[in-house]
Amino acid sequence: MSRILTVVLMLLVLGFGVFLGSRLNGRGDVQGEQQKKMLEAYSLMKAMYVDDVAGDSLAGAGIQGMAEYLDPHTVYLEPEKVTYSQAEFDGNFDGIGIEFDISSDTLLVVTPLSGGPSAAVGILPGDRILAIDSLPALGITEKQVLRKLRGRQGTQVKLRVFRPLSGKIVDFTVTRSRISTSSIDAAFMLDHRVGYIRLSRFIATTADEFRTVLLRFKKQGMKRLVIDLRGNPGGFLEQAVAVADEFLPKGALIVYTKSRNGGVENERFIARSGDSYETGEVIVLVDKGSASASEILAGALQDNRRAVVVGEQTFGKGLVQRQLQFADGSAIRLTVSRYYTPSGRQIQRVYHKGGTGRESYFQDALTTIRPEKLFTNPDSLLYLKNSEVSVYRTSSLYGLLSSLNGKVPDEKTQLVALKNAGGIIPDFWVTGKSYSDFYQELFRSGSFDDIALKIIDDPRSQVQQYRGSMESFLAKYSEERVFEALVIKTCKSKKIRFDRAVFLRDRLKLAQAVKSRIAHQLFGAVGQITFVVQSADPVVRIAASVPMRQP
Repeated sequence: MSRILTVVLMLLVLGFGVFLGSRLNGRGDVQGEQQKKMLEAYSLMKAMYVDDVAGDSLAGAGIQGMAEYLDPHTVYLEPEKVTYSQAEFDGNFDGIGIEFDISSDTLLVVTPLSGGPSAAVGILPGDRILAIDSLPALGITEKQVLRKLRGRQGTQVKLRVFRPLSGKIVDFTVTRSRISTSSIDAAFMLDHRVGYIRLSRFIATTADEFRTVLLRFKKQGMKRLVIDLRGNPGGFLEQAVAVADEFLPKGALIVYTKSRNGGVENERFIARSGDSYETGEVIVLVDKGSASASEILAGALQDNRRAVVVGEQTFGKGLVQRQLQFADGSAIRLTVSRYYTPSGRQIQRVYHKGGTGRESYFQDALTTIRPEKLFTNPDSLLYLKNSEVSVYRTSSLYGLLSSLNGKVPDEKTQLVALKNAGGIIPDFWVTGKSYSDFYQELFRSGSFDDIALKIIDDPRSQVQQYRGSMESFLAKYSEERVFEALVIKTCKSKKIRFDRAVFLRDRLKLAQAVKSRIAHQLFGAVGQITFVVQSADPVVRIAASVPMRQP
């Protein structure tokens, strides 16, 4: 960072602090010495700096610098980003489906939207986009990002991505598509008694969508509901509260917030009576991509002993932002308080202030936390182990934790780690085997989609007889006779080394990956999710059978 920009940022930090304080306190006439000094410095730079300097750019850089200093979720949004962010929750648009941030002049993927084209090709939270359509992205502005990544449905954008965890540079081709604001990706009965709802995020219509599906499932005789929040980055707090309210009795605490100044930022959200599913069995699925409002819902149902949580430790985003608008249409999304679950657990995981801390925070999110990190003897918690997964039962520890009644647990116990871990620890913690490098390379390169398209476009393929019925396709379609030849041809075109021994070992998973892409291309996201959930997802199978914990 240049010396002149450093000075600008320091002065703007001082001036903006005075401005924000006066705004929140209703004292618009406060003109402290620090604010005047900042304004004088700003005028000098505008008048005397060696190059022309745009005033809005200086102000934006200053606010962005202040936001980076505070915490990973306080962000400055330029006008176009404000419009874009609002569209994600209130309207449809065409794009690649990512939430992004710019940190230290680097374009950072905060999260790929569940079911979107970026998630489909394997882009991950924390990825750094180095180039867009062969043009370097270093130093790119938010306006430029939106202009380059949004575009007409069906058009493609090439991304070069650096993945810090592996140290690898990976190329992706992403096909833009309609990013729908519907929050329910799929909803269907797994069998005659278990219903399944996949919630991708919490938007303005989530609670209404959820109630509609819940009513339909109840009429079908549902006895157990699986709510899949994996990969759900959150959204509107009020919608998560409304969904939780469907399962809780009157007076139950759902979530509460604490701030430094108290007042309106300290809130308690309480369940009302007479909602639709207060007694049936509930299972909530989570993973490291479940954040914010997802963690609020999972934590509320877990702490009220209303649901069993299955999956991985969640992201750990428990900071509350309020969006404050500026006159030019830009805004700052400022952290004003913290979320706490009904039992008093703080959802937010540990972070360090400043650009370096923000960088580490998102990089840490790429790492899947395993039970060994929190528990000194995880084998003592082992519930199930097979060729696919290991499942650890941690729900008994929550009873011990709540029995402390605010006391500090013994440093030698597992409870210390559990209390301070951040995020939501599942009652049944599921760990699985990692995919082979060959599988991951095919996934990252979009090879599964390419193979699926070749099959769909081949009039001789058996898929042609199932195009008119998702149910028939899911039940009867099997691997193509020429499947191995298609994989070999695709590897050759993408310069991926074909290892036949690994191919034979992974053949079933590779064929399932291709079938899921065919299902998506023929029947949409609901087709793909239905296939994966019913045929290839061990976590859902576990969720359908785990016991409910005792009150």
